[in-house]
Amino acid sequence: MVRIHARHVATVFIGLVLTIGMSGVTRAQLGGRPAETWITSLERPERIAGLKVDEIIGRLDLKPGQVVADIGAGPGLFSFALAKAVGPAGKVYAEEVDQAFVDHIKRKLLEQHVTNVQPVLGAFTDPRLPAEVDMAFFHDVLHHIADRPGFLKALAPSVKAAGRIAIVEYDAVKGPHNAAPALQVTKEQLDAWMADIGFKPIQRIDDLFTDARWFVIYGRK
Repeated sequence: MVRIHARHVATVFIGLVLTIGMSGVTRAQLGGRPAETWITSLERPERIAGLKVDEIIGRLDLKPGQVVADIGAGPGLFSFALAKAVGPAGKVYAEEVDQAFVDHIKRKLLEQHVTNVQPVLGAFTDPRLPAEVDMAFFHDVLHHIADRPGFLKALAPSVKAAGRIAIVEYDAVKGPHNAAPALQVTKEQLDAWMADIGFKPIQRIDDLFTDARWFVIYGRK
């Protein structure tokens, strides 16, 4: 009997999804799961404790009144913290492609009486945001997007002339997706994609994480 390692099967499957997505038939995010499963996983107290949410937001240098887009907001863990950073006069667009996440965030907004977070249902190829964003923020999200260069190109017009894009990702080799090439993003790839839309690295934050995450902030050239 021929035995096929489950990890190999998963890697091949993800690779096929990526191939389909990049050919213009993107129908789902890479490595996707039902929203209910994601919410249970993402809101685990031990996971939240290790995210360093406050430390990450502290490095974004946000100002009261600014507009932030939390791309791939999930259950809104960063969205609510970002809302505190920009204050009542600011705004956070909690962008997601799954209506279940949007509904979950809406319920949390009502429960917590938060008024400066606006859930947005985006598309797999376009976040569908207005052109008023001071900071677009991705945390552990970019690798789920099939057409990453295309998505970033669609995002760029929503970012103000002096706006920035901040991205936190996991190392391709040391991170949790090291056996799944389709779910890997390297710093070099990202720099090239950002250069194509007119952005350059303005800050590389290398002293914050002890795990395999890396953190780069981009501004326009």
